[in-house]
Amino acid sequence: MDACVGGAPGYRPLAPGGSPQSMVEFDDWVQRTLLDPGRALYSRVEAEILLREDPRITHRTLYYDLLSAVAQGASTPAKIGGLLERQRSTVIAPLEVLESAGYVRREQDLLKTRSPVITVADPVIRFNQLITLPLVDMVEHGRARQAWQESRPTFHSKILGPHFEELARRWTRAFAPDETTIRAGVVGSTEVPDPSAKTKHEVDVLALAPGERPQSAHARIALIGEAKATIQPRGMRDVDRLQRIRDLLAGLGHHIEDAALVLCSLHGFPPDVQRAAARRRDLLLVDLPALYGDGPVHGGR
Repeated sequence: MDACVGGAPGYRPLAPGGSPQSMVEFDDWVQRTLLDPGRALYSRVEAEILLREDPRITHRTLYYDLLSAVAQGASTPAKIGGLLERQRSTVIAPLEVLESAGYVRREQDLLKTRSPVITVADPVIRFNQLITLPLVDMVEHGRARQAWQESRPTFHSKILGPHFEELARRWTRAFAPDETTIRAGVVGSTEVPDPSAKTKHEVDVLALAPGERPQSAHARIALIGEAKATIQPRGMRDVDRLQRIRDLLAGLGHHIEDAALVLCSLHGFPPDVQRAAARRRDLLLVDLPALYGDGPVHGGR
């Protein structure tokens, strides 16, 4: 639900019935709220209302196209312009309007200078652009169930996955200092080159030590984290990957002596990972109950 509408309590009275308590109930909730044209929370109507609230948004078709491009994964003005077959310069100003209105956000790499990554900030807008609009004919002809089934892969890969990563960063900022021994300063993400493997590692959650400035040449790293919403529990391969990233960061001159490795998983952890976390000071496991404060963080001895 949070990935669909965010935490805005104002949406609660617009959704008929109680909140879903299982995945089966969640499927039904989506169909009778976000995908029901007769409901106030129908995502297409809600998105149009939100865009109309800002007087600067006069050409809604352009802004819809921009939001769709960002929701699909275009993350820089050049990529967004390319997807829409527009010059980069023509999308910069409307993107700034969307950012100031809170519909998109720019996230800077914590460790190196590169173009900020642009993402959709408003969950309802993102749901509308990725789920409702592509199948609007099906939805508005009473086939919401079929439309939702068609959209499930998109929901998991482009909505639930990125949203879970953002939740992990929120938890690191707001709750990790109280629930673990980690003392985190600035929190974000980064990309770490791996020359020997000829690849780059995307780091979902990175926390600098308190007082460290982003993009410093020799930053002290407090936390290196992976956050995945896959159905399969995260395994030792993920732990090995985090250790590899920590070694690469050391090779780049960053201070990783106190850097904790944190795995965030939507569906828990297999026994071998739990045993490893129980033995190690530097490995922490964060499942969904831990993210929401309903259970402990495991590991860290």
